[in-house]
Amino acid sequence: MDVPARFVDTERVAPDTHVLRQIFGEGMGPVAHYVNSAVITGAEPVLVDTGPAVTRDEWLSRAFSIVAPADVRWIYISHDDIDHVGNLFPVLDLCPDATVVTTMFSIQRMAGDGMVPLDRVRLVNDGESWWAGDRELVAVTPPVFDSPTTRGLYDTASGVYWASDAFAAAVPHPVDDITELDREFYTESFMATQQAISPWHQWLDPARYGAHLDRIAALGARAVTSGHGPTLRGTQICWTLDLMAGLPDRAPALDLRQFDLEQMLAQLAVAA
Repeated sequence: MDVPARFVDTERVAPDTHVLRQIFGEGMGPVAHYVNSAVITGAEPVLVDTGPAVTRDEWLSRAFSIVAPADVRWIYISHDDIDHVGNLFPVLDLCPDATVVTTMFSIQRMAGDGMVPLDRVRLVNDGESWWAGDRELVAVTPPVFDSPTTRGLYDTASGVYWASDAFAAAVPHPVDDITELDREFYTESFMATQQAISPWHQWLDPARYGAHLDRIAALGARAVTSGHGPTLRGTQICWTLDLMAGLPDRAPALDLRQFDLEQMLAQLAVAA
C-alpha cells in the first residue's frame, strides 16, 4: 500500500528561509502529518535535512528550484531518521561543494545505508556554531526528540529556529498558521505529538526540564519551524513552550492497537 503523500506550497518564513512542506497520511485517518525540510539562501546556502526517499524526485526538484546544487555549501542533518536523511546521498552527489554538518553519532548511525565521506563532514555538537558566510548557525537541542542524535538549528541572521521533530502537531488539513485550527484540537494534537516522540517525558525532573525550556525561550526566535508541524511565530512560541512545561506530568502516549489498525484497513477498503 502506497502512503499518501503530497507537497503543499513551499513556505517562505523569512526572506532567506524556505520550508519545503509535504503532507503524509491524508485519507488514512482523521489527521495527517507534515514532513518538512528547509533551505536557507544566504551567502553560503544551507539545506536543512533532506526529506524522505519516497518523494525524492519532487523533493530534489523543489529544493533545487530555490538554490542551484552547485551553490549549496552546507547540508545540516538534524538527526538520522529516514524522513530527514532519505535523500542525503543523492544530494551529496549533486552538490560537490557541500559539507555535511551533524554529529559523529549521527554519522555512525547512518553508516548502515552508506558512509558519509569524512572529509565532507563538519561536526557541530549542542551549543556549538559555525559561520555559513553571512550568518552564524547554532546547534541547539530541542525540547523533545526521538533520536539521541537530534540537534535543532538556530539562524542568528533570520531568527528562525529549526526544531527538528519538536513543536510538531498532526493536522486535519494543511495550514499556514495554527490560528486556522480549533485551539482545543491543536493543543491536544500538539501535546500528544510531544509525548509520542519523547516517551521519556514521564521521568523528567520538572525543574531541570524547565531550565532547558528557558534556554530555548532565550533564543528569542522570531519563528520556529519543524519537521512535522506548522510554523510558529511570536507569542505562539511562548504559548507552546508553556504547554511543554507540563510534559513531566503527562501520562505516556498511547499508540494504535491492532483493533485500530483493523478498523483503519476496513475503512480504506470501503473507500476504495
